[in-house]
Amino acid sequence: MTSSLDNDIPTIEELSEIHIADIHHIEKKHEMRPKAYSLPERRTAQQQPQGSKKRSRFGTIKQSVKRQISGSIRSIGAYAGRIAKPANAYFRWNLLFTFLIFLFISSAIWIPCIPAVNDFALEIVTIISIILHCLWIIAIINALRYTWRLRRFASHEIRLDLVKNEAGIKMKHLVGLCVYKEPLDLLMDTIDSIASQPNAKEKITCLVGMEGGTPDKEEKKRILDDKYGPQFERFIVTFHPRGLPGDIPGKCSNFNYAARTAVKILRADKNYPLEEYDNNVELIVTTGDCDSVFGDRYFDALEEDYWKLSPKQRSYTVWQSPLFYCINLDQSPFFVRVTGLLRAFFMMGYLIPWNINTMSIFSLTLKLFEEGEYTHPGYQMDDIIALIRWSLAVRRKCVIRAIPVATLSGPTSGKNYVDEWYEWARQIRRWTIGAAEVFHYFAIKFFRLPVSVSISFAAKFVFYYGFLLCIASVYTIIAPLVTPAMLNAVDHGVHGLVIPNNKCFMIIMFGFLGLQYIWFFVVFLVNYLCQPVFPRQTKDKTGFIRNIFHWLMTWPTLVMYCCVELVAFLEVTVRGKSVCSHNASKKDNLVAPVPSKQPDRMEV
Repeated sequence: MTSSLDNDIPTIEELSEIHIADIHHIEKKHEMRPKAYSLPERRTAQQQPQGSKKRSRFGTIKQSVKRQISGSIRSIGAYAGRIAKPANAYFRWNLLFTFLIFLFISSAIWIPCIPAVNDFALEIVTIISIILHCLWIIAIINALRYTWRLRRFASHEIRLDLVKNEAGIKMKHLVGLCVYKEPLDLLMDTIDSIASQPNAKEKITCLVGMEGGTPDKEEKKRILDDKYGPQFERFIVTFHPRGLPGDIPGKCSNFNYAARTAVKILRADKNYPLEEYDNNVELIVTTGDCDSVFGDRYFDALEEDYWKLSPKQRSYTVWQSPLFYCINLDQSPFFVRVTGLLRAFFMMGYLIPWNINTMSIFSLTLKLFEEGEYTHPGYQMDDIIALIRWSLAVRRKCVIRAIPVATLSGPTSGKNYVDEWYEWARQIRRWTIGAAEVFHYFAIKFFRLPVSVSISFAAKFVFYYGFLLCIASVYTIIAPLVTPAMLNAVDHGVHGLVIPNNKCFMIIMFGFLGLQYIWFFVVFLVNYLCQPVFPRQTKDKTGFIRNIFHWLMTWPTLVMYCCVELVAFLEVTVRGKSVCSHNASKKDNLVAPVPSKQPDRMEV
């Protein structure tokens, strides 16, 4: 590329004059690499430039930018949506998921009714319970292993100056946050945790993707620009237009638009060392939530692990930081706090070591991000679907590697106890519907991956989202009660091949329940052991008595969780694709600590 062309490419200062919300008016005439699903920008005959063939390709860039009219900017074109493939809104593969769930739950009814099989119906329930507890033991081992890594890494010195970098690769970061109606103070708290990272001014570009319907978005953009513009290498705010083809409301579509826009702006900035074919710059894309606190040294720890891998390994690796829902968690009611503790435990116990899916905050190379077509704007759960899309892009299993740095996220919150309950249930419903839709997406892409990868992922996904989160707790109530009753109903008698009578069976079941509470104690213990490495020295200040109460209420909380999931699966089965949208949870009470005394909020 000649220097004359470089002089005509705008800098980031000139690009900042573009009204990002109106960037979809910019032409795509000189788009270098149009994506397969990107729709071309519509242009009328009156919009066609006169005499453009006689002009230099970049001759009028600065003029068109400064006038804020449609111009020709290399690599910058409005993302105009995608062509959604025809699909049935009701007959979808999530029906199979729902069928498997209810088939398993109802097994306590139909197994005792099958001759010969009912001879060992009690043993079947016992074996299933044993398998469940074995899986809990696996989760405990994994969670304690990651807890040890987090605590050990806290005293580890990161020496990026000693890494073997023969190619002279420059590490850069693009960190994206999406926001709709969340409080600005909450978003700024998250950005502060990014700005406090080492060398943020030299290597981090912060991207804030606002929805077009965000209240007072222009004023919020001005406040953010004024405060954070000087603290990052680049600071970009985008506005996601409503009604783009193929989009559904939610973080997926918002981040898809924001990330595409930000990457094109960076590529067009002559002062930013990112070119499409420049191998000397590695841009790592990190997505986060607006209610998060990034762990201390998150990006340095990420870079250190990056250099431990070969170039080939980096091409299919996604980095995930263990996530703890500990922002004002001690002020939450028991069902919110217990759910937050369990989610953090399951992330370290299953999601990361089993490569099931990423969650909320994760990182990957720009190359893998682009090969996977950014995020899918037609689905609501960007984190659950992400690993599948990127595995499809590289035609092999993508690997989740843990960054040994604790990151905080906010739990659901409400103004009072009833509001807390509603938000908690609404969030679970959204997670469940999102998981059902991701299962549909995976099923239709099943044969595009190696068979062993597809079968392994399907087994782990169904186990975690179907069996563990949706079935297990309800089954442990239904099976011990219904199975003996059904055996009596068919005149078989409550006995099995090994278990002699109902009394012995109930003793075994109560023994399993007691064992379950030992596993619940470990969940609370893991949270306590990880607190010393939480960012900003955050502590869960829940008292001893409330901790005991929450421990006792863990099993009822899981039962309620399962019931909400079962209803959500039925809802997506009946209503189909129309229920799939990302309704943001309320975050108002995460801005500042909730007062310790509130007449309308029960301290449980």
